Amino acid sequence: MTFTVPLEYTPRSPQSGVPFTEASFKRQNVPFTFQVAEVGIALVDLWNFGWESGPVGKTLGSELSLERGVSHAQRKRRITEQIIAPTVEELRKLGVQVFHCTAWQILSRYPQWETSTTEAERQEVGIQLERMKAASASANDAKSQVEAQLQEKWPPVDWAQAWRKQHHDLVYNAEWNAKRGKELYGWDLKFDIAPPVRPQKSDLLVHHSREQFHRLLSERKIRVLFYMGFETDDCVEFQPYGMANMQDLGYLCAVIRDATTTYETAETLQGQWKTKVAIDSIEARWGYSITSEALRRSIRLAQR
Repeated sequence: MTFTVPLEYTPRSPQSGVPFTEASFKRQNVPFTFQVAEVGIALVDLWNFGWESGPVGKTLGSELSLERGVSHAQRKRRITEQIIAPTVEELRKLGVQVFHCTAWQILSRYPQWETSTTEAERQEVGIQLERMKAASASANDAKSQVEAQLQEKWPPVDWAQAWRKQHHDLVYNAEWNAKRGKELYGWDLKFDIAPPVRPQKSDLLVHHSREQFHRLLSERKIRVLFYMGFETDDCVEFQPYGMANMQDLGYLCAVIRDATTTYETAETLQGQWKTKVAIDSIEARWGYSITSEALRRSIRLAQR
């Protein structure tokens, strides 16, 4: 089955018939026709923060489930339950391939892990962990050597270290994050994919490897990817399986606007401006955007 879908973008250059001003840079669309078999859904980091069955720390309690605050957890849960889950279910029934893209520590619990990875890829996960540990130790040694060489240079190293540490502590609450790290990153069984969107039989699992994702897509001749998940300006764009990497390989990528969000602040929360700016950046750099309803409506029309 083929379907025609209006993918959207925001121009940043002169447009015929309108003044060349920022106010003219309004979202437009262009129709694309795809076969269902060449389309995939990439679900990025749909974790169970904010769910009653999610990770709750021994000392931090429910704060651990909230990641970046109550409103953030509630918004992500609402998007997951009301937008992502029903959209995925409808597309899955049509035969669209669903990919769960997140950490291997979570994915390896599911039976689809064996069918989604090769023996070499599973071995590479362990090798990468050892490389990361070695690289971290090496980086610390190199940093110490550089700092020692700069002791007599300007600005003073101890002064620079002090203000950077203070800034990090003020922004990220170092004491809270230290507790969170100990309790969360044990990857216990409560840290999981959110209940409404857990992998089903036909789904495939993608860990932090663009090569593995590329292999799975190539084998199935999938060349169009619709992204849903979190965070818009981080993992959705820049993880190895994110839009930047896959667009670089030639895949046509589109983010589903109402199926994603990112961390907001007091100044941006009301309009979800950080999320909107991230989507604008995606449209300018990596591909297109669309709403979940527009995507689902396009497929329904093709079925008639």
